[in-house]
Amino acid sequence: MSAAAKAASAPEGPLFLGLDFGTSGARCVAVDARGDAVAETSAKYPPIVDGGKGGDGIPTGGWAEAWRGALWSLLDDLPVDVRERVVSVAVDGTSGTALVVNGDDGSVVYPPMLYNEKRDDAVDAIAGVAPEGHTTRSASSALCKLHSWWFETEGGKKASANAAVPPGESVPVANPKLLHHADWVAYLLHGVVGVTDHNNALKLGFDPGLGNGENERTGAYPDWILRQPYAAMLPMTCLAPGTVAGACVTTEAKKRFPNAERVRVVAGTTDSVAAFAAARCSDCGDCVTSLGSSLALKLVSETRVDDAAAGVYSHRLCGKWLVGGASNLGGWLLRSHFDDDELVKLTAELRDEATSSLGSDAAKKTILSELDYFPGVLMGFGLSVEEATKRLCSDRPESDAEFLRAILSSVARVEARSYDTLVSMGASHAPKRVFTAGGGARNDFWSSLRSEAMNGVFVAKSPFTEAAYGTALLARMGHYGYDTYVPSPEEEDA
Repeated sequence: MSAAAKAASAPEGPLFLGLDFGTSGARCVAVDARGDAVAETSAKYPPIVDGGKGGDGIPTGGWAEAWRGALWSLLDDLPVDVRERVVSVAVDGTSGTALVVNGDDGSVVYPPMLYNEKRDDAVDAIAGVAPEGHTTRSASSALCKLHSWWFETEGGKKASANAAVPPGESVPVANPKLLHHADWVAYLLHGVVGVTDHNNALKLGFDPGLGNGENERTGAYPDWILRQPYAAMLPMTCLAPGTVAGACVTTEAKKRFPNAERVRVVAGTTDSVAAFAAARCSDCGDCVTSLGSSLALKLVSETRVDDAAAGVYSHRLCGKWLVGGASNLGGWLLRSHFDDDELVKLTAELRDEATSSLGSDAAKKTILSELDYFPGVLMGFGLSVEEATKRLCSDRPESDAEFLRAILSSVARVEARSYDTLVSMGASHAPKRVFTAGGGARNDFWSSLRSEAMNGVFVAKSPFTEAAYGTALLARMGHYGYDTYVPSPEEEDA
């Protein structure tokens, strides 16, 4: 019997925390040795008081203080008996969000640069050193943010000259270091500056595929990054998600955990990879599609695929690659034409129609619309909101139900083509089963359309959709030293 199975069969066994820090708030999920969620807390960030450079606004007191306050609120709201049983904790945060801190004490010396903040001034310089198709060649990458900050402040010698960041809000610093969103929150627990994980560091240029011999795939920063003048700012302790990063030793952490000396901080991940882990799938050909306002895809592959121009990049997780891409063609298309009640009513009509017309030809029945508003469109954000809206209006059926079917079918075809493209670009396996997260996961009729578009591939709502749950599984993985975050059947039955 495994260690987790033994613990699961014992009363008052160990618990593992996952902390998810998103764009509007944070969540905490505690799981037991079986991987069952046993406690949850949430925290909202303070009200937005400024528009902010990235467009998401800036909360009262700034983003760093919002995250700090949310962290302690999440832990304070857990029952004491839960906190007494916690043995490990992991954090996920928004990918590409970066902070510059004082390397001596971890204090934030420059307002956080959010995931969607673009540093166009750095793009040409990064394109001059990064390989073709590299994920850092995006204006919103963490490396572009670091490059821009370095030359804007002369390596930290002067306060910000950026009009969006008043000089009084940043200070000169002698030992600047860059941390990602999740890195800094974890720092508040373990107190060590310079620790990150493979997934968050990807957009900073860390290559999880580098290494050879006994150290194969332990990852490293490539030489072209280490030659840059700001190389000393990089977080050099870069760990695989689900491996132990340190102990909860900070004064504030000790206040929250009665047994802090035994609580380990485990390397976390990005919010999107955490949402993938929450689906508890890790076999090659497993996929997770997030159907929110946009469409995000991830496919488990033995081979890596990267092409920044196509919006495709690969995360390393548990010895395999998560090949991913995204499209801005998602749920907003529905919201721009139907409200919640209309969506429920019209979907029911379509479902009833499909059910009543099946008969003996069920296996041959096509429920996809003949209309395709986005023929040939794949991943990426090449089709603007205006262009997509114009296409929907160009050929609208008289029936609202058929119009809804056409929109759902069109997005389903974008998803199917995108997965096919990931395979044609080099992913080792075609989709075998697709789990769905986000608001679109609730629409089972849409799942049927998507399955048909993918030639009958299994499509269903992910049984677990919270990113915090996936991060809790990583915390559990780190505690036991497992090579996967997916609980085994033996552990689940214990």
